[in-house]
Amino acid sequence: MTHAIIIDDEQHCIESLSNLLREEFSDKIDLNGTATTVEEGIKLVGNEGPDLVFLDVQIGDKTAFDLLRKLNKINFQIIFTTAFEKYAIQAIKFSALDYLLKPIGKDDLELAINKLSEISKKLTSSKLEALLFNLERKNDRFKKIIVPTNTGFEFLDVADIMRCESHINYTTLYLKENKKLLVAKTLKEFEEMLSEYHFFRVHNSHLVNLAFVKSYHKGKGGSVMLADGTEIEVSTRRKDDFLKQLAK
Repeated sequence: MTHAIIIDDEQHCIESLSNLLREEFSDKIDLNGTATTVEEGIKLVGNEGPDLVFLDVQIGDKTAFDLLRKLNKINFQIIFTTAFEKYAIQAIKFSALDYLLKPIGKDDLELAINKLSEISKKLTSSKLEALLFNLERKNDRFKKIIVPTNTGFEFLDVADIMRCESHINYTTLYLKENKKLLVAKTLKEFEEMLSEYHFFRVHNSHLVNLAFVKSYHKGKGGSVMLADGTEIEVSTRRKDDFLKQLAK
């Protein structure tokens, strides 16, 4: 049985999630308490020693990250909850942590709960370190991304990713120094995360870091040559947007 608490500044959200947990997941989750402020949340974590915290991203005029920074040790798993705040969700995605969009539905909650058994508290702590590291550098964009592989997780510097290549539900990341990783995420997911970081999807199968583009060769769509000597076709329909990005 997983011992959980909820920290959320909206009472109706607490009640909705509490009811869902009691009605649908009482065999897996034991709800031990709730809090509506960062201060109450810190006290509740200390008193209950939970295995899992459902943590609202925005808590009054403070955030979940304010709360996490005030804890001496984070030895519990976290599922963030949010009504949608783009920057926070982007940071959470980069750190491979789980989040639920409000209003929370049964299917999404079930999926998040089922993932918990696959993730150790030690790994969660490492992911949170990467999350807080990125958040401290808000004006300098995120630096680190955590990606799931067949053997676990890898912590990468975004600037080391040269290109991403699609393999249906998997993506191969090609890194500096001739390294590569097969990652259990789709290319679309990487496009959504990295498009603001000077990455461009030149083809259905390829997302490239524009910092590594060395030359462009004209043609119907043309092709690009990357720093490692790889030549990648540019699709005709993406050509104009790609050239505009290169010109920036």
